[in-house]
Amino acid sequence: MAESDTGGKDETARGRGASQEASRGPLADKESLRIDVEQALRRPTDRDLAGVLHEVSNALTVVLGWIDRARGEIDSLPTVEDALAIAASRARHARQIVRRAIGADVPDDVPASVATILAEAAKGCEPEAKRGGVELRTSLDPALEAAHLPGTSVILQILTNLLLNAVAVSPSRGAVLLDATLDGPDDVVFGVTDEGPGVPVERRANLLDAGVTTRAGGAGIGLRYAAALARESGGSLSLVRAEPSARFELRWPRRPSMPPAPPHSNRKPAMVLAGQRILVVEDDDAVFDLLEAALAARGATIVHVRARAELAGALKTGRVDAALCDLSPFGADVHGALVEIRETNPSVRIVLISGNVRDLSGLPASFEVKAVRKPFEIGEIVVALTT
Repeated sequence: MAESDTGGKDETARGRGASQEASRGPLADKESLRIDVEQALRRPTDRDLAGVLHEVSNALTVVLGWIDRARGEIDSLPTVEDALAIAASRARHARQIVRRAIGADVPDDVPASVATILAEAAKGCEPEAKRGGVELRTSLDPALEAAHLPGTSVILQILTNLLLNAVAVSPSRGAVLLDATLDGPDDVVFGVTDEGPGVPVERRANLLDAGVTTRAGGAGIGLRYAAALARESGGSLSLVRAEPSARFELRWPRRPSMPPAPPHSNRKPAMVLAGQRILVVEDDDAVFDLLEAALAARGATIVHVRARAELAGALKTGRVDAALCDLSPFGADVHGALVEIRETNPSVRIVLISGNVRDLSGLPASFEVKAVRKPFEIGEIVVALTT
């Protein structure tokens, strides 16, 4: 009897538990769904990313422009000049990254020497290495002393990723080695070796394609993206040693190329726009300030328009020889605004300055415009206005 009573109680308890689980099931499902929805809402949409890239484009445009302006005004102090040169170089590489992300054509880099690539990669990561107490060392194969490579921005992007990872896992007072060697007649191999704990066995097989990471706070996306970028550019990235420390190698094809021409001086820009009146349609004040300073220094008079509603009034103030137009201030009426500019000034030179040049197929067949994609450098704008 006791056994049957106990068994009955057990069955009752189990039944009650099953009933409670059943009653909790829908609630748990709803809670899980709520969490999934909230996480989905927090993920950036394509529209969000496009907006972010637009803002980054503007920021890089301003950075590049004011670096150029500073280099034209400072005395020839080697330390300041070197710092500005490094900042300009890294900003240009960031510009290439943004242009790829928005699907814009990315012009080929001017080939750079392997020695220069090593030096720029190391200098760019030097502040982070100093913070971690890590020494950055470089080594160049004598056979590559006169060698130049195309694709400089991609190489530097990948090497920067590898170096920052190597610095992060290396101990204080440790060292990270960046080297370049010639492998056969056609390939240059860049190596990055750290003094960290190495890559665990279970992560080695898919380290470069599965988004895993070996360091705290990392998502592994950098390595995965770097490997994909190398493949897309004709190279390859591989983990060649996993322990006791890690070594990654970037293999890059060596193509015959001419050394880059020496850079032109940025000091005292020529008055190539003297007497010209230029309409600048731009709603980012920092970008406008840069354009106004750079174009005025070359002799131009600037008329500023921040929004579509201001256009008619600006056009009534006098002739316009050229118009630099970001498309966002025009909103949905891009075609109407461009036609109004051309009808008011039939010989006006129109240059679109935007990270995303929209479809302009509705314009008349004779309507000609040029486009300079953001992020741009002032030199690109000057060329578009004068050729």
